[in-house]
Amino acid sequence: MAKNGLDEDMGLDGIGFDDEADEELYTELDDDRRAELEEMVSLKVLGLELWEESLGDDVDAEPVKSEDRVFFDCDLYLDDHQALELYVVSVYPNAQEEPVTGVDAIFETVGRLSDEGMELIDYGEADDEGGLALAFGKNDQVELVLVCGAWMVSDWEPEEEAEA
Repeated sequence: MAKNGLDEDMGLDGIGFDDEADEELYTELDDDRRAELEEMVSLKVLGLELWEESLGDDVDAEPVKSEDRVFFDCDLYLDDHQALELYVVSVYPNAQEEPVTGVDAIFETVGRLSDEGMELIDYGEADDEGGLALAFGKNDQVELVLVCGAWMVSDWEPEEEAEA
């Protein structure tokens, strides 16, 4: 798989990407990515999955303590069967505050996306080096900002109900 500008600072070198994979991990917001994301604006978050560890964790360093964690990975399941797979993510209560720290606080904060039915309101480049910033909220009022170093867009299928 093409790394599309992933740099060593994110710790993504040598993690064993499948060269045969159809999906690409993106790190820069180009015209094609903007078009993809534009179609997702106003879609509601229906569910999510979070991981305590992040693709950006340094495998050679000591594990990050739960209370010190800032970066995590997550999948967001949106309306219209769209999904955002986000890597090396941090969450901000708003654009003026520092990122949320600690696994419990991160899980509680990010959980609000689906618990409160927030929608993707806006998106943009995280900074000059790339990445993605996603603004979520309701009624065009931003309530949470997720910033990620890399992402993928995919489709998801609802789980079929178990037959009785």
